[in-house]
Amino acid sequence: MIRRLLISCLLGLLLFGGGPKVLAQPACATNQLRTMASAIGLSARLVEGLNYRVVEYRSIPVSVIVKDGEVVHIGYSLFTPLQRSHMSEDQCNFIERLMLASDLGEFYGKSFQKHLAEERIRFEKGSVADLKTLCLDTNAYFQITLQDDKRYICNWYSENRRSVTLSYPADYLLLKGVTIQEGENRLAVEARRFRLEEVEPANPVEQIMVNAGNSPIYVLTGEIFHLPELNSNRYFVNDPETGWQLLYGEDFPFESMANLVTGVELESDIEVAFTQVKYGYKREEFTLPLRQWIGYCLQQGCRPYFGVISEKDGTVAAELVMNNPEMGYAHVMKFTFSTDIIKERKGTVKARLNAFVPMSNLKSLFNENEIH
Repeated sequence: MIRRLLISCLLGLLLFGGGPKVLAQPACATNQLRTMASAIGLSARLVEGLNYRVVEYRSIPVSVIVKDGEVVHIGYSLFTPLQRSHMSEDQCNFIERLMLASDLGEFYGKSFQKHLAEERIRFEKGSVADLKTLCLDTNAYFQITLQDDKRYICNWYSENRRSVTLSYPADYLLLKGVTIQEGENRLAVEARRFRLEEVEPANPVEQIMVNAGNSPIYVLTGEIFHLPELNSNRYFVNDPETGWQLLYGEDFPFESMANLVTGVELESDIEVAFTQVKYGYKREEFTLPLRQWIGYCLQQGCRPYFGVISEKDGTVAAELVMNNPEMGYAHVMKFTFSTDIIKERKGTVKARLNAFVPMSNLKSLFNENEIH
């Protein structure tokens, strides 16, 4: 046990900088993790960050991740710290948590096999028992692919010819191990915690930009989301003195707002007053700096798509979709703003937010407004 704690502390030192901060038993971020911690009798002293192989359960090593003083992951130690540094943390956590749950009886309120069937989790080759044997085989080769933004296919191969193929849907609630209420309730908390790091300047990719008619604007054409008018285009001007710059100015409010919500390079004091529409017709109001919200969404793996709905007397109605295909959801914002905030670089955007909308439910939201 002393050796495992030492490994945990050294990883905290190497991966997160500074000396390891040993925490009193921290709270768990979700109900599922609280149940899991209780089931395995988790009592080890933990450090902020990755506690790799910090305890054992049924002779299999267990890893625990702590962020901001909360336990955000408990699971069998299938992935090494090096592997985790090159992979999606959400995928690693889900698979490790699933393996541990297989040894906890009716952890999901039903048999493990029934849980697999209901959640469309399939072992196409091998079994969960085979997968657990790979926890002690750090040389196993691993590959993961996302097919059609709908389903993950995971393959493991080892030198002794053990092989496992696991598939499961790209579903936020499944991958995070949360209920829709937990996910919605934590959104504002996590977004407030987010802090922008050093921001790289926008890359204009001059070779593929298109001049917008006879205007000074050049368009870096982005992806389209369902409708041509809802896209990730970015807009540039070529300044004789400073070269290519993201367009921003009161004469081009639509393009300026598009640049503000598709990246974090432009500084402003614009805030967003959210009305979050939640499960069960509940609502929550919170306010965040626009740049912080955009940065948080991008950090979570979302891809932004912006479109203008209407404009009248200087008030613009628009839509912003933060699509996260890897997790199977989108945050959908319908918001209004005055063109004056572009001129002043400050002010408030009012937004209605539908968070964690499953991809299959997006069409009904698009029918509410026509994007122009």
